[in-house]
Amino acid sequence: MVVLVCGAPMCAQPAMPGLFLSRSASGQFIIQSSPVVSASPLAAYLENDTNFIRLDPTLLPVSCERIKQVVWRELGLAGAWSGKVFLRLYPATSGDDPIAIDSEQFRDGWHYHVSVPAISNRERYVRAMTAVLLLEIANRQAGAHSAELPPWLIEGFSREIWVSDQREVLIPPPQFSSTGFRMTTLLVNARKDNPLEQAHRELCAATPLNFQQLSWPLPGSQTGEAGELYRSCAQLFVHQLLLLPNGPACMKKMLEELPNFYNWQFAFLDAFHDTFQNPLDVEKWWTLQLVHFTGRELAESWSADNSWQKLDEMIRSSVQVRIGTNELPLHTEISLQSVIRDWPVARQTPALEGKLRELQMLRPRLARDLAQLDDLYCRVIESYIDGINRHGFVLPFRKHALQRRTIDEALQQLDSLDRKRLELRPKTDSDPPALPDTATTSLP
Repeated sequence: MVVLVCGAPMCAQPAMPGLFLSRSASGQFIIQSSPVVSASPLAAYLENDTNFIRLDPTLLPVSCERIKQVVWRELGLAGAWSGKVFLRLYPATSGDDPIAIDSEQFRDGWHYHVSVPAISNRERYVRAMTAVLLLEIANRQAGAHSAELPPWLIEGFSREIWVSDQREVLIPPPQFSSTGFRMTTLLVNARKDNPLEQAHRELCAATPLNFQQLSWPLPGSQTGEAGELYRSCAQLFVHQLLLLPNGPACMKKMLEELPNFYNWQFAFLDAFHDTFQNPLDVEKWWTLQLVHFTGRELAESWSADNSWQKLDEMIRSSVQVRIGTNELPLHTEISLQSVIRDWPVARQTPALEGKLRELQMLRPRLARDLAQLDDLYCRVIESYIDGINRHGFVLPFRKHALQRRTIDEALQQLDSLDRKRLELRPKTDSDPPALPDTATTSLP
């Protein structure tokens, strides 16, 4: 049992009337607070909730430095930091107050501004600080384009810190001792629990997420019970990546390369190229990690309802669309028909080949009817790819006609399969009731 006693940092200083500034030992974290923060009428209520903590402005720099030490240790980083982080404490008005993170580029690099409620949800605070620190590492060599962090990286890293080091990185507000000194006592158990224990319980009790679901989480998948499942999967994903040969170095390289790409997957595959050649390799590796981690066979068939949902999600491809040159990419869904009809052959072929591999991997876990439908989708895609690339030595005018016929046939077949897929869609309470047979009429 180790007892740590923390006092106010020596660099804490008053700035101007009604404003208090404190700075971390390294100078990277600068805290701005107002005395009104501690006078919030909600303070007494939230402080009695063990999920919340009052962030004392004199101890917050120490907490930030400790979170940084954990992140750097996991990545094998050393040396000097680059971007300053300014944290502003504002009065809490509810338990759902957001933590806002803004980044801004200056001549000397990127700076970050974080607005934090003075009484914050503990895990949400750790998640925000982890995101800022990962972004600071990624943007050290960035130009005008800031890095886009994958969601699993933030959630996985922060959950790892939360379950392993929360006692060290979250410092409770100080109390006055009998001698009048402001003291904070922190009890740390030297024998730590398995950091993946909670993730193991979650993943054994529910269906783990695949790599695509980790990469592009659907709306609502990061809140409530779905959010807990997502964070557990992300934690295991990050944990296992760091255990790969040169895993920390590869993760660090990915962060450094993120500003060079608008799609983080390219940076990921480039950094981990010795292990993964394409997204299908990642999916296979991830499935194997889940089998070993949960101790159960994940290839067992899903229910009919779940099978339909998985196949439907797989058919509706997720792509990035950039509205303007300087705008961040938006994720949207696009049909296979749109890829075939609107994309040039040079772009659609690799996209369809990737979709074909994903459907083939999905098939063993689908219910029988949907597995057969999956197989039909695969056959149409295979036939189309073969047909569209078969006419290399045909005369141009003849080649165009053959390609047009190949496209039309594929579109018709996919439309037919889509109708079949909708017919197999599970019924829900919101579906309109079917009309009775007596309501139908026939024409003479």
